[in-house]
This record gives sequence, C-alpha cells and structure tokens, in this order.
Amino acid sequence: MEKQIDFNGEWSNEYDDTAYKIIPAYNAIYELTQHLLRDRLNTKARILVSGAGTGKEIIDCSQNNPHWSFTGFDPAESMLSIAEKKVAVASLESKISLVLGLIDAVSEKGFDAATAILVMHFLPDDGAKLNFLKAISDKLKPGAPIVLVDLEGQIGSDEYNVLNAAWKNQQLSMRADNERVEEEFAMREKEVHFIPQKRIELLLKEAGFIKINKFFKAYLFGGYVAIKR
Repeated sequence: MEKQIDFNGEWSNEYDDTAYKIIPAYNAIYELTQHLLRDRLNTKARILVSGAGTGKEIIDCSQNNPHWSFTGFDPAESMLSIAEKKVAVASLESKISLVLGLIDAVSEKGFDAATAILVMHFLPDDGAKLNFLKAISDKLKPGAPIVLVDLEGQIGSDEYNVLNAAWKNQQLSMRADNERVEEEFAMREKEVHFIPQKRIELLLKEAGFIKINKFFKAYLFGGYVAIKR
C-alpha cells in the first residue's frame, strides 16, 4: 500500500466524480456551511476558502450567494487549473480569485469568514495544524466565523473502530471496486493525521477562536463553527 493521494496527478481528474461517493453526506457539508455563513454575514462578505481544489465549494457558494466575493487557495496546480476553467465557464471571475500555493500566498486580510473543509486533516499535529489555524485567524476580522470540517478520531479507539468499520461497509456496499476501497482505507490511515474532537477544539482555542460549536457528524467526519476572538 505505497500508493499515495496525489492531488496534482490522477486524483485531480477523478475528484469531482469520486469525492461524493467516498465522503458521507458530501453535498450536505457544503449546504450546511452556506447556511451557517448566511446566518452570520452581511450580503457583501469576503470569504477565504482553504483548499479550493477543483472549485465545487467556491463556485456553488458564489452562485447561491451572488453578493459575496471569494479568495481560494490551493497548493495543487492540477486541481486549481480545473477550478479556474470552471470559474471561467460560470463567468464568475469578478467574484472569485484563486491563488496557487499555501495560505501565505494570500496577500489579502480582513476577510469576513473562512472555510477549511477537508484540509487540515492532511497536516500533522506537530505544530502544522496549529500554524494553519493561526494563519487563517490572522486573515480574518475579529468576530469572523470559521467553518472547519475534517476527519477526526483516535485511531485504535472503540469509537474509531466502530465508525470506520461502518464507513467501510457502506463503501463496499455501494461501490463496485472492493480492491480500491480496501486500498483507500489502508492509505487513509497513513496519510490522514487523525486527532479527536477535544484536540480539534483545543487547537481552535489556541489559534484565537471562541464559541466553538459542532454542527456535523458523519462516521469519522466532524464539522465545527467558531468565531475569531
């Protein structure tokens, strides 16, 4: 199982067709996120999108909230190239800016909100997760919300084992490639840096976020909303 998730290679072309099959309640994550932001933002808000990927999140949110503007960043050139084409097809260039690189490549500050959906779990908990959240906090206005969704849990715990087994059962039942499913689950435990809910909440607090609330749970996926102190 030495194959790795390559967001700059083959996976970038498969992502749109595959992600919704792999991630439980995939579309619901983005729908719930939009409602969380609408409840807290003015009509002309500026949103920072971490891991813009192939553009699904940023384009859907822009089309559903035409008075908002967005800056999305992603280090995977292949993914961002796909997003750029979609933005052009949707004629959203005036509303959406895409930046190739990590968050340090974003020069703007004073955003009204940020999202970090399915991003931070790829960072090790050796200071990288905390630095990522601090960097987002630094880009936000005081009182601005962040929506964070990640894989979570403690590998080997009873909760992890139960939820991971159920998720695998679901995948084996609904997809026709059992070998690939088994490969993905083995790969995930190598490449995703799982941490439990208490640790996620602590990192958010250390990064300067308060009023942390959990709004989503589906197997090992957890979603949180908080605001910058």
